[in-house]
Amino acid sequence: MKKISLLGLCLFTGLSMMAQTNVVKDVERQLKGGSPNYQDALNKIKPALQNDETKGLAQTWYLAGKAGFGVYDQAYIQESLGQSLDAKGKRNAGQSLIDGYNYYLTAIPLDKKPDEKGKVKPKYTKDIIKAASSNYQQLKNAGIFLFEGQDYKGAYDAWELYVTLPNNELLGDGAPKAEPDSVVGNIMYYQTLAALEANENDKALKKANQAMEKGFNNIDIYRYGVEAARRLNDSIALVDMATKGYEKFGTEDISFVGQLINDRLAAEDYAASHKLVSDAIAGTNNDSTKIKSQLYDILGFIYEQEGNVDLAMQNFNKAIELDPDFAKPVFDLGRIIYNEAVKLDENYTDEAVRTEKVTPKLLEAAKYFEKAYGMDPDNMTQIPNIMYRLYYRLGEGYEDKATEWQNK
Repeated sequence: MKKISLLGLCLFTGLSMMAQTNVVKDVERQLKGGSPNYQDALNKIKPALQNDETKGLAQTWYLAGKAGFGVYDQAYIQESLGQSLDAKGKRNAGQSLIDGYNYYLTAIPLDKKPDEKGKVKPKYTKDIIKAASSNYQQLKNAGIFLFEGQDYKGAYDAWELYVTLPNNELLGDGAPKAEPDSVVGNIMYYQTLAALEANENDKALKKANQAMEKGFNNIDIYRYGVEAARRLNDSIALVDMATKGYEKFGTEDISFVGQLINDRLAAEDYAASHKLVSDAIAGTNNDSTKIKSQLYDILGFIYEQEGNVDLAMQNFNKAIELDPDFAKPVFDLGRIIYNEAVKLDENYTDEAVRTEKVTPKLLEAAKYFEKAYGMDPDNMTQIPNIMYRLYYRLGEGYEDKATEWQNK
């Protein structure tokens, strides 16, 4: 029984190899036809890429590449004629072009293997190089297809082929000519965004730096670089990226200097924090009142961290004066008054004294909190819970207010 079983297995394996060899021939005939079904051809040839008898043949990979290119071409024509692809169609088209390139690049070394006589007679390489170069620009569009189809990793890979193909040694002198740095830098910017969307933050940070090296200086590349470093919890890279952004754009985006200040505050380097804010204020146009308002709010927070409540409140008020619509310093005033009230409350046991000293401060803080929440409820989501606790602390007579805020 065992011999029969083994014989059957060998026979099955042999038939499988023959089947894949026949598949390769069938696909070759199919692709030579007048109107080939490229998707069908691609689906047919894929098993042959794994089969021991056919995966070592340049022909197998060449046909797979040709089919992949054909799938993309048909989809691109359809989109160009106004017959919009859905997300799945865009993903399939973009990935087919990526796979097509990878199949072609796998075929070239196999095509250049010496024959039994030691001679090298490439059969497909010339056609592959021609196809790879003539379709080079389509890699940009393939990346767009994939990005729009929400395959962000695929979009990154398509654009990576676009960036690296001109230097691919397999293509030799037939490789496509590299685009100017300005174009390549712009593609690297898109790669940074795609990598962030795919949560591949190490790639995003690397591409952000590469884009800058190519001369791409849009402010967003610095923002994305900071975000990638933040996600990686890489404080060194974050400070480096924020420093570059701040040096290039100043307080046009306050988050750059904000990151630098946070880094110094974490080290309790208040002198450096003060200098950063002072320099930023001095370097900001007086007409930019909203930016200056944010800087004074930051300065107030630094003073608060140092324990100087009076100067903290002065700067919060300065921030409100500069931008009355900015909810953050209003909240900060309420917060600092509330914290002072809580400290006082812990020191009083006499209810009459508590009512005289603590209650007014709690009610004053409540006014600021309520005002800040009314100005920006979307970003002041912590206020309802604070107000509930505040009115709960006030006690008798404020139960309804506590319930009102608890339910928000």
